[in-house]
Parts: sequence; C-alpha cells; structure tokens
Amino acid sequence: MVSSEEILRRLAVADPAYSRALVAADPADPPRALDGRSVALLRLGGSITAGTVGAVLRQRVSDALETGVTFDEVVGSLLALAPMIGTERLAPIAAELARALDYDIDQALERLD
Repeated sequence: MVSSEEILRRLAVADPAYSRALVAADPADPPRALDGRSVALLRLGGSITAGTVGAVLRQRVSDALETGVTFDEVVGSLLALAPMIGTERLAPIAAELARALDYDIDQALERLD
C-alpha cells in the first residue's frame, strides 16, 4: 500500500500515471481512511463549492442520501460552505439543492406571497 506521504509527493509532482489512475478509479470505491458516507459528503461539498448545478448536483445529492446522509445534513453542508460560496451564488445553489432533495421550493416560495 502506498503511504499518504507518497500519494502527496506523486500529486505534487503531477505524476501522470498516478493522476490517470485516480481519475479512472471506481467512484463507488471510497479512498482509504474514508467511509462511503464521508466521501459522498466531500463530493457534494466540492460540487456545491464549484457551483455545480443540474444532473451532476442531483447525482451528488442522491449518492449522499444513499449512504445515509440526511436532508438536514445536506442543508448543513450548504450552510457550512456559505462563507466560501458567497451570497450571490448561495440562492441558486440552495434552490438547486432543494429540487435535488425533492423539496418543492417554488411552491414553498409561492406560499410566502
């Protein structure tokens, strides 16, 4: 097994063979030292931070829910990342997450009027 230090060294020097192996890795196989639930939350957080919307974000939410992440934890992930996302990106991402969670945000907003 490759040590964590060796992994960092290979990534730091952009080892092409190692990078290709990482990209080709089975996404269902969690990296060592992380369980599937943690991986799903990290991937969801990465997608949220990157501003990913549509099918990819819905898939990340679905993957997280399948590993036992709750509705509240998905929302908590958004709240934890809010300072990094910024207010201008927060609303569209929140609406997209709501749809991915099957929460009818449009109907909920109409009731506020």
